[in-house]
Amino acid sequence: MYKMFVFLCCCFTLTSTMAQNQKRVSLPKDSLYNANIKKSKLYGVYIPRDVDDAMAKLMELTTEEARKPMLKVGEDTIAKKLHFGLGRWMEYNWNFDEGSRFSHVLREKGLTYTEDMTRFMLITFHRHISGKPLDTDALIAKIVAERNKKIQEQRDKNQIIKVETRKVEKKE
Repeated sequence: MYKMFVFLCCCFTLTSTMAQNQKRVSLPKDSLYNANIKKSKLYGVYIPRDVDDAMAKLMELTTEEARKPMLKVGEDTIAKKLHFGLGRWMEYNWNFDEGSRFSHVLREKGLTYTEDMTRFMLITFHRHISGKPLDTDALIAKIVAERNKKIQEQRDKNQIIKVETRKVEKKE
């Protein structure tokens, strides 16, 4: 009986260690993102390289008549009004959610939320057609600060369910 037990233990140990030595091929969790950021086209749509390229593409895609009414309204209002129109088009076609080379550029600049990327692009486009300096770094800092403020406000609203304190015994 004892010999049988030892034999089974050895077999189990050998099988489990042999299984561990097998080479496992695993894709990173964000393999789609990693593939997307290298492509110049996704689903047949051109993806801009950077903000300047995106401005050129938006100018190409819009008409002068469509841009004229934008000049009469402030940039924050434009960002709100066009969020579900042009903004959604950019989110979907430039693949802000799943990643693209353009969304990757925006992430590297500090914009991690899709809504923030969309707002940034709408304000930047408004500045571009208005002939104002884009000042992208200051705009990104402003959007990130507003996002952090919203997150902190939400955390402050959260209700504490229970507070525990532990006594720490001093070692002598």
